[in-house]
Amino acid sequence: MVKEKGSRGPGRKKWRRATVVAVARKRGVLPAAEQDNDADLVGAAEAARILGYSNADSFISALGHGLLPDLEQPDGYGYRRGSAGRPRQQRWKRSRLKELAARRSSTS
Repeated sequence: MVKEKGSRGPGRKKWRRATVVAVARKRGVLPAAEQDNDADLVGAAEAARILGYSNADSFISALGHGLLPDLEQPDGYGYRRGSAGRPRQQRWKRSRLKELAARRSSTS
């Protein structure tokens, strides 16, 4: 516990960022450190481009309507810091998306 200068009453706990991140990973709130740096994972905008959708919204809409059953389960999540946008975003492996795109183009 740390007591700040000029304060009254009991001290307050101060947490280091590394401790908070480690606890969040242990609880499953944040992905494991290996997933954090996985460069093979792409977001909805890149997935839409690979699969030939006009934008991320149309890709997410197709996903929500069950048109992409192979991608219903994401390979990981991206976590955004701060308050801008949704804090947790789905991510898919680039190789998995390219394989699906190749299968889709061969059947048409």
